[in-house]
Amino acid sequence: MQNQGFSLGTCKGIRVRLDYSWFVMFVLVVFMLANYFFFFFFEDIGVAESWLLSITAAILFFLSILMHEFAHALAAKKRNVEISEIVLFIFGGLAKMKKEPERARDEFVIAGAGPLCSLALGILFLGVASVLEPYIRVGVYGVLWYIGYLNILLMLFNMVPGFPLDGGRMMRAALWHYTGNLRRSTRIVSTLGQIFAFLLMFTGVMLIFGGAIIVGVVWIFVGMFLLQSAKSGYYLVALREGLSGIPVRKIMTTNPSTVHPDVSLRNLVNDYFFKNRFSCFPVIRHGEFIGLVEINQVKSIDRERWEFTRVSDIMTPIENLRIVNPDTDAYDVLMQMIDVGSGRLPVLDNGELIGIISRKDIIQFVEFRETLGA
Repeated sequence: MQNQGFSLGTCKGIRVRLDYSWFVMFVLVVFMLANYFFFFFFEDIGVAESWLLSITAAILFFLSILMHEFAHALAAKKRNVEISEIVLFIFGGLAKMKKEPERARDEFVIAGAGPLCSLALGILFLGVASVLEPYIRVGVYGVLWYIGYLNILLMLFNMVPGFPLDGGRMMRAALWHYTGNLRRSTRIVSTLGQIFAFLLMFTGVMLIFGGAIIVGVVWIFVGMFLLQSAKSGYYLVALREGLSGIPVRKIMTTNPSTVHPDVSLRNLVNDYFFKNRFSCFPVIRHGEFIGLVEINQVKSIDRERWEFTRVSDIMTPIENLRIVNPDTDAYDVLMQMIDVGSGRLPVLDNGELIGIISRKDIIQFVEFRETLGA
């Protein structure tokens, strides 16, 4: 996921971010509620009230997802697993861990906290709806009933024993605990997750042929998302094992080509990017590392201004960069790259630049080890 969207603030020290794609799902949920749910089940409700109740229900639904993710995050924090942020996006929510749990029982508890929260919310909303039914408007009852029902469905959906769903993570934790083999356990639940994803996509196709085009398309995209996540989940574990105990100094690119901050962008393009075929260069002034300049930063500047714009005008200064120590575990560095959304990080030893580490370097290292059986 890309870091697009805006922050909603922090709670319990955890940043909450709303991805732009979330608005697509929000509008879709409101549209379907107003035109189908309230229209078919509550015929006496007017059009304006139907839309108002639909917006309210959609907000409560996404708040329920947020609470589901907070349950994961708080359980993780209690087990010293750091959460970088919670993101709401088109397919729901995600509590992003900076590092995977090191113990099977920690992963089991963290994964189970979300469905347990959804179950509690479902029981709460359905209970409140039942108790207040004689005293509230039928539309309000419909909202409470709908949110309770959706939370129960959310719990059941997440308990499917396939990666990356919570049930898959709990099953992986159990297999990991009894076999001691994280990679084999991940392969099993990843395969189950892929099978479930294909079933969702098949169901989506059947729904489209049955006339439920919007719902069918949603199921197909959810299935595609789960399929990719299931595959990448196993790949990350392979990376984790392949990089375990490997310091960055063994993988990084040493003695990287550097550029002076006063070089113009035109010279940077002609004499550095084209000649060296690198997409990033460390910026050095008087032997001191002061930042990084990347090709995307040049791309954002009009060509007419290249002659008069200097590297120092567009580079990312050192104070805004994540700095890596040469003895840091390579897997930890990869997680840092994912966390900050960067493809490469500078490696400094006692303040001196000694190399650049990139995702490409890390992935190629693991692929070579896999090929050689090392």
